[in-house]
Amino acid sequence: MAINETLKFSWGHIIAFVALIFISYVSFMGITYLTDGDFLYAALGVLIINLILIVFFIIPQILKGADEKFSRKIVFERILFFAAPIFFIAAMVPYTHFWTVFENRNEIETTFSESIKTTKGMFDSYEAYANSRIKEYDKKLAQDKTNAVHRSNEVEALRLQIIADNYNALKESAIKWIDNASGATVWNVFMIGNIKKIEGAIENWNSSLNNFSSKIMSDEPSGVEPFSSSDPSVTTAKGNLNNLRSVYTTMGAPTMLSIGIGLLLYILLLFPYIIQSRNTKSTYRLIGSEGDSSIPRPKKAKKNKKIDRPEDDMTFCMDESDSSSDGDYGSFTM
Repeated sequence: MAINETLKFSWGHIIAFVALIFISYVSFMGITYLTDGDFLYAALGVLIINLILIVFFIIPQILKGADEKFSRKIVFERILFFAAPIFFIAAMVPYTHFWTVFENRNEIETTFSESIKTTKGMFDSYEAYANSRIKEYDKKLAQDKTNAVHRSNEVEALRLQIIADNYNALKESAIKWIDNASGATVWNVFMIGNIKKIEGAIENWNSSLNNFSSKIMSDEPSGVEPFSSSDPSVTTAKGNLNNLRSVYTTMGAPTMLSIGIGLLLYILLLFPYIIQSRNTKSTYRLIGSEGDSSIPRPKKAKKNKKIDRPEDDMTFCMDESDSSSDGDYGSFTM
């Protein structure tokens, strides 16, 4: 990295964006489970979470690499950096909820699979209903001594009406869907997290069977009713799915797994900030500041020490020969 360069994209950003993508998907699943399959709320929630994480993890990196207005930008850098843990924890609530769902995955996946498979019983019930109705119709025609050919045609007409191609196509597609859905895991939020869709599919199948059987031949025995819209298999499946809903929409305490992975993700999001060097012109640091070493500091003046001087500035040396002279000095030295 060049000196005084503000990183726009680096390996640190790649790591941070990978962490952000992981957080986004896990949070999307968490919100979907919390809202019982509301994908619009989940998408909006993930958008807000991404904005929060970008503001508190990428913006500080940009501020750290700033090349001007250091005194102002360091204030915002410090605010965002030290507030990041608080906002990170708040933004990770949906993320932690998914790991709560994940911890209960065995119960959720088993209940879901068994509930879906139960709906197969609806088709067994319908076939039993259809065969019983055809048998009763044939029996009535026999009692009425209907012509054998006419009797055979009428029975076949009823069979084609309630248990022919339309029914077989519906059953085939439904069974295929049930078999595929039975292997769903909590990671497939579009399946398990969308119980409303599952319930809707079951109700549509049941409604189609009711419509197939709603046309009653004019000479069928009295009291014939269409296939029940409250078949026991449907009631059981919907009841189990409703119980499942209460499991994955209930918030729980963060699991140790979610906390451990969350701490790792926090560190990964910090990578752009960590590898960003601060401009050499700036004397500010994340905590405190340093003096600019390029400007020499003035040295403090030393206090003058008191110098002891002799009281007399001059020393006089007198010749012995002249010492006896009256007031005359032959020479002197300074």
